[in-house]
Amino acid sequence: MSDFEWSGSEKKLARHAFDTALEAALAKTMADFKSKASAVTQPSEMWVLEGYLREQRREIDRTFDYRYSQLLFVFA
Repeated sequence: MSDFEWSGSEKKLARHAFDTALEAALAKTMADFKSKASAVTQPSEMWVLEGYLREQRREIDRTFDYRYSQLLFVFA
């Protein structure tokens, strides 16, 4: 897999696909966050929401790695 070479047009298309997928994941996370935040009624529930956001950020950072050596795994 390390000998795979990306052409210029493949790189451009990969960037667009990556950005589109990342934007969709972030939009879903934001919608979920807004829904959960509007349901918070007690101060202690804020910390549960903070934990949710922290985990979502870790998952997105783990999933969306734009190194060319990792993109095939990202798209899979």
